[in-house]
Formats: sequence, structure tokens, C-alpha cells
Amino acid sequence: MATDQTILIVDATESQDQILQNGPFHHISVSPNGSYVALYTGDGKVWVIDVKFQQKLSEYDSGKTGEIPIDVQWCGVDSVVLVWEDEVHMVGPNGAALRWYYDSRVNLVPEMDGIRMITTEKCEFLQRVPDVTRSIFEFGSASPPAGLLEAVGHLERKSPKADDAIQLIRPSLPEAVAACVQAAGHEFDVGWQKQLLKAASFGKSVLELYNSDDFVEMCKTLRVLNAVRYYEVGLGITMDQLERLTPDKLIERLVARQEHLLALRISDYLSLPTDKIYIHWACMKVKLSADDEDSICKDIVQKLKNERGIAYDAIAKAAFEEGRGRLATQLLNHEPRAGRQVPLLMSMEEDEIALDKAIESSDSDLVFYVLLHLKKKLPVATFFRMINNRPVAYSIIETSAKYQDTELLKDLYYQDDRKTDGANVILRESLAQENFTTRIDKLKLASKLLKDSKDHLIEAAALEESIRLLTLQESLERDIFEESFVGLPLNETIFKLTRLGFHPRANKIRTEFKMPDKRFWWIKLRGLVAKREWAEIEEWSKSKTSPIGWEPFFNECLSAGNTKVAAIFIPKCKNLSHTERINMWVQCGMVAKAGEEAVAARDYHALEALLPKATGAAIPEIQRMMQKLRPSR
Repeated sequence: MATDQTILIVDATESQDQILQNGPFHHISVSPNGSYVALYTGDGKVWVIDVKFQQKLSEYDSGKTGEIPIDVQWCGVDSVVLVWEDEVHMVGPNGAALRWYYDSRVNLVPEMDGIRMITTEKCEFLQRVPDVTRSIFEFGSASPPAGLLEAVGHLERKSPKADDAIQLIRPSLPEAVAACVQAAGHEFDVGWQKQLLKAASFGKSVLELYNSDDFVEMCKTLRVLNAVRYYEVGLGITMDQLERLTPDKLIERLVARQEHLLALRISDYLSLPTDKIYIHWACMKVKLSADDEDSICKDIVQKLKNERGIAYDAIAKAAFEEGRGRLATQLLNHEPRAGRQVPLLMSMEEDEIALDKAIESSDSDLVFYVLLHLKKKLPVATFFRMINNRPVAYSIIETSAKYQDTELLKDLYYQDDRKTDGANVILRESLAQENFTTRIDKLKLASKLLKDSKDHLIEAAALEESIRLLTLQESLERDIFEESFVGLPLNETIFKLTRLGFHPRANKIRTEFKMPDKRFWWIKLRGLVAKREWAEIEEWSKSKTSPIGWEPFFNECLSAGNTKVAAIFIPKCKNLSHTERINMWVQCGMVAKAGEEAVAARDYHALEALLPKATGAAIPEIQRMMQKLRPSR
């Protein structure tokens, strides 16, 4: 950056003053290779210095003190070009310069290997003569390439000197052939291109072994260059520029100039893809043609029907942007890839067609993408009407809503009069609610929907019962602090009340919910055992009958470790055999009582089996019983 008498180098973190004293500098230009800098000073001089601003390499006085040039640019890396309104100076090494004068304003366009000078009448290209060209055409040159070019001249004149010229350069003939091929690439004149290629062809015909790949490639390159340099095209690029540009980018430039036919021929010649050329041609036809839309569509399809990889969506998009919506839709019908059709149809607001195309593609992700777009765009009722007669779309929305949008799912079921499914959704919501009032409200709504369906009256009654139970549990939590009841099943609720000692409330709930006696006795027994209320259990044993029998009492008490209370229920188990009652006495550790049971049943063998199990005072007691029942001989 030039400022006052010096130049600053600025980056993102700092600026460095180069401490120059000859400013101000009106122009700064860096060479293409980044090694040199050209500066135009206020007194009309051009300095060429190294990029580190430490060494001045050249100085040139333009003689135009006070006249600032319009532009200063590099021509390659060898010279600097200055342009005023109608005057051009070309400054070379050591201050050498050339001057040209024009009748109109000159504009400079730098290139990698030269510079273009554009006026109102013509475009000229300045370039340093390539070394290989200079070695051939320099006056008095005796280089092998020059000798090869001279030899082919003798050959054309059918002079015997052709063979002599070849023999003179025979040791360097491969290098001479390569130089002629390379020099042909740098030539703009077709005549000299042919002459140099003839020389190269003559030279390689003399060689026994020669790889012709470079020669063939140069012929192809020159054919392309000459085609684009033709005055009707006017794309005057050099071989080096083409190598850096690449053929693909050259095709893009031709297409931008609407040189579609030439672009196609070059692409075919170089085996490059042509789909982008056809697409651009079709887009231009859509934009510029005055024919009716049907004719345009027919012409485009007829032209492109045998071409592979044509993206009709790009052409359709161009038609839509031109306000030709019907033509865009017609063109999209020829696009085989739904993933390309659907987004454009959506942007064209052809929503139903987009949805149908997505469904036809069998791509569930694409269908879901369209449905999300429609859901955001359309009212709910309109959205449901659109998917009702499309089972695939309906199924995808239903599945998605189950996990992501329950409100939409409820609306969907309500609109489709699916009351049972709607009730199930509300029921799941109620289970997830932490607020008691909200949970009850949702359960009531689910119950109402089930009643309205008339096919699920049993389920509706079960929900009503659940509501009553939840209401009761909520009141229990208010009365019994630090205990949780809401959400427990009926059985667990009664069990918990029994375990906590609230027997009247447990009996009341049993009556209110019409619990069967067998189930209530089982739950109450488990609750009393869990609380270890043995006195209550003993009192309970005074009942004459038990709907669950007395064996569960024995088993529960025995499992809890109270053999004394468990033994109370053994005599009540009259439905069991004496052998089973004997085992029950043994489990309680009362072998003598087991012996009495055996005596009552007059089972001597049972007494024999009990004797090894007896301890202490029970041993003589069992022996006495055995003596009493011992069979007489």
C-alpha cells in the first residue's frame, strides 16, 4: 500500500514500512511469479525491484513527469507495460523500452504469458518470443530444430540436400523433433504450424524408435486452438493458457458465448462430456425462442432424447424463471430422477404433483421431505385432505406423528373418525402427565371417545374405573403423608393400605371396586404378613371358613419365619392328606405333633420315618407312639 513517500506491506496482524524515500508511488504491480514489483514514481520513472524491497533491478524514465499512466501491468515476467490514453511503453531489462502510438484509448489485460492490448478497433497480444521459437527462427541459427526445418524445405523442393541436412543433425534429431512440435504449439499462423509439424513428421520418420504421443497430442491441441481463434469466435488464447485453463473450462467459455455447436464438436473430439452444453443450449432456447411452449418442449426433447445424463430439471428451472410454468412442468415430466423433479415442483408450488412424483419414486425420505414442506405450508384440514387418498403419504405421516407430533396424530385420527386410535393416543399422553388434574382430564376424554365408538364399552368402563381409582389414590396421598399411591394398581393399593395398618380403608376400597373375596383375602394375608401383624393373623384364624383355604396362611407365615403361627393353620387344612399335614408339622419343627398326626391316621411307617428327625424329648414320645402302633406278632 503506497502512502506518502513510502510503501506499507499490510497483513491481518501488522503493517511493515519498507522505508522508501522516492514516493509518492502512483502504481504498484507485482509480477506473475511473485518475485518482482514494478513501481511508478511521481517523477515519471518506473522502478523494478525485488519483492523484499531490498534491491533495485531496473529503472526507466518515461519522460512524462506529471502525467500518471492509466495502467501499469507486467507482460510475463520479463517486461512492464505502461499505458497512457493512446501511448504504450514496454520496459524490458536494464531500462530498455519500446513505444507504440494508437488512435484510440488502450486497455491492458494481463495474461500468464503476455498481455492483451485492447482498443476500439482491435485486440493485440504482446508476448516474449518463446525460447524454442527463437532457436528455430533466429537469423543465422544453426540449431538442430532450425536444421530440421531447413531439411523439410529441401524435401518439399525435392532437393537432395534434404538428406544431407538430416545427417548433419542426426545425433540431435529426437530433440529437434520435440522442439519443432513445441514451436508449432506457440505459433498463431496456421502456415507455420503446418510447416513445423511437417518438419517434426519428417524427422520422426527418419528415427527408428520414436514415441508419437506428443506429436499427436499437439495436433489435437492446435486443431482446437485454431477453431477457437477463428475470427467468428475470436477467442485468441495461447497453448500455455489452454493448458492452465484446461479444455473443460474452454468449453465453458464457448458455451457462455453461445457457441454450442463448436463446443459440442470440440467435446466430441476430445472425448469430454457434452451434457452441460446441451442443457445450456436448451436453457437459451427456452429464454430466447418465440415459439409456443409445446413446440419448444418438443424440439428440446427431440434433440436431447438420445443424450445421456441430461438434467431436465435445470432446463425446467430456466423455463420457470422465465415465467413459463406450463413448459417447466412439461419438461419435468421427462426427468427420470424424482429427487431432481420434486424440489423444483415444490418451488413452482405444484405441491400435489410433487407429492405424487415422490410417492412414485418409492423413496420414503423424499416423500417425508415433501410432506414436511406441505405441513408447514398448508392449513391442517387441507393437508389432511391431500394425504387421505394417498395411503403411502398417510402411513408415513401417521408413523412420524406417533413419535414426534402427537397433536397432529390426534387431529389426523379425529379427522378420519378413528376414535379408538385417538383414545389410545390420549391415554398414552395421560400416562406421561405429572400433573394429576391433567391426567384425569385426559383419561376422561379417552373414555368418552371409547364410549362414542360403541365397540369398546368394556375398555371405556375400565378407564372409568381407573379414573375412580386415581381419584381415590390422590385423596389417600393427601391423608397419608410421605406415602405414594397414585399410579398403583388396585391390588397394590389395598396391599399397601393393609401393610400400613389402614384396614378400614382397605375394606372400603374392596367394597367400592367389588373385589372378589379370594383376591382380597390373598392381598390382605400378604399385607399382614409383610407388617408382621401375627396377632391379627391369629385372630383371623378363628374364622370358620376361608375362600382361599388355610394352606396359603401356613405357607405365608412359614415363609416369614413364624412357625408358631404357621402351625395354627395345620389342623384347619382338613382337605389335605395326613401325609401332607405330617410334612407341614415337620416343617414347623414339631415332630411330636407330626407323630400324633401319624397315630391318628394309624400310619406306623410314617412314625418310623419321623424317628430319625426327632430330637430331645420328642424321641421317647415317637418311640412310645411306635410301641402303641407296633403290629402284634
